[in-house]
This record gives sequence, C-alpha cells and structure tokens, in this order.
Amino acid sequence: MFLAPHHQLITFVGSDALAFLQAQLTNDVSALSVGDWQWQGYCNAKGRLHATFALARLDAQSYGAVVHESVVPFVVKRLSMFRLRSKVAIDVSQAYALMFHLREPNVPAPTIPGTRISLGNTRWIDITSDILAARPPATQADINNWALRGIEARQPEIVAATNEMFVPQMIGFDTLTPKPGVSFSKGCYPGQEIVARAHYRGAVKRELIRVHLPLEMDIAPGKEIVQRDDTAIEIVNCVATPDGWHALAVAPITTGAPASANSFTARVIV
Repeated sequence: MFLAPHHQLITFVGSDALAFLQAQLTNDVSALSVGDWQWQGYCNAKGRLHATFALARLDAQSYGAVVHESVVPFVVKRLSMFRLRSKVAIDVSQAYALMFHLREPNVPAPTIPGTRISLGNTRWIDITSDILAARPPATQADINNWALRGIEARQPEIVAATNEMFVPQMIGFDTLTPKPGVSFSKGCYPGQEIVARAHYRGAVKRELIRVHLPLEMDIAPGKEIVQRDDTAIEIVNCVATPDGWHALAVAPITTGAPASANSFTARVIV
C-alpha cells in the first residue's frame, strides 16, 4: 500500500453534481450508488478524449475522480467553464488520501465518505478521508508495477501527451473490464453524437493493442511508432522493465498477426 504518486482526486460536490456529471461524461453517472464506481471519459466536441478516470460516488452529493496529475489542471479548468449556475463545487481535493494497493488490501475498506475501487489484475484504490501521513510514498518499483498491471489488463489512461488524440473506441474504452467506460443509452455529453455514430456504424478503423519493444527505443505516450512498411501505431501508455518496453498502443485494425517488435522504428508526432 502506498500513496498515489501521479494521481489526484477531483471532487464534485453539491446538489447538482449528478446532473452536471451526467451531462459531461461518457458513462451513466445516474447508475452509481453510494460507494460504487465506474470508468469515465471526458471528450471534446469531436469525441476525442481529454481524460479517462475512475469515478466513485462518495456520498449522496459527492463524487471523486481519480485523474492523472498531468491532465488535472486542464480538466478542472474546462469543466468549471461549463458549471454555469449549477450547484456543484469542482476542486482538487485536500480532504482525501489516495492509497494504491498491488495486492489484496489487508486493511478495512474506507468508510463513507470514501470507497475502495477494485480495478482488477491485483490493483485497488482506496479513496479515504483519513489522512494517512504515516503511509509510505511509492517507490519506483511500485510505480512501474502499477503501470505494468494496468497495461496487462488493457486499461488505458489518457495523459497530457495524448489529450484529444483518441475517441473512446480507439482505446477500447467501451469494452473495458471489469466494466465498460461508455454508455450508449445515457443521453448527451460533449462528443456523444460522434462516439455513438462510430459505435453503430462501425466507423472506427483503429484499435488498442499491447506491444513489447526493445529498451533502446525512445518511446513515450503520444509518440508514433512506424513500421518498415510505413504503417504506424501510437503509444498510449508504456513502462520500461528489464526485458523491454511494455505498452498499450493504437494501431490500424488488421486481420493479420501483429508486427514483431523488431519491425518498428520510433519518431515523434509533431
């Protein structure tokens, strides 16, 4: 168990929090009971993702989003622009601690307001109102293991470098486990028409894949990796391990076998 190293909790508190979030996010917030959670995406008007995160209902009028720190300022600023007269406060919380677990927790689940999120593949998140200052910070091994298990589970995360690059289906966000991150029956949100059209008409031509690449390659989220036949993939998330890079990437949909790691060279998207 360790304090989340690269994530922050954005809270949405107020009598209009549910209605506000329902009108902004890709999944059905109204389906959340207190203590439950779901994957969520936040899109622009063209259906491209600004952020992806786990959203939990902390109590009757409070929600918490576990968001990568690189997109937190953008998400808070942009959502606040659309708050208008809604009775909802949007803040980066100082009242909760985010605790990550890489094995089944041996401590009680947080009490409300708060919750435990089970992401699968031996990853849990506690959102707790107890300030656990005595808990250890993350080591580099913790950070790498957390990232690797997310990649193994095909749970992509949008960061600042991939803001507005992908529609949800390109990163498999509609087929996530343990639960999908897109509802096609919940109603309108920014980009909903484009996301729905891609779903019902099969318009998406790219998909999420896992790749294993040599350590000598220079890769990072947002980089394009080009095969020798000039087809390309785009890195979503990656982590370096002793046996090479493990990554999630968006690739053209093909019926053939994935290319081998040796068939790629790297270049930066400009």
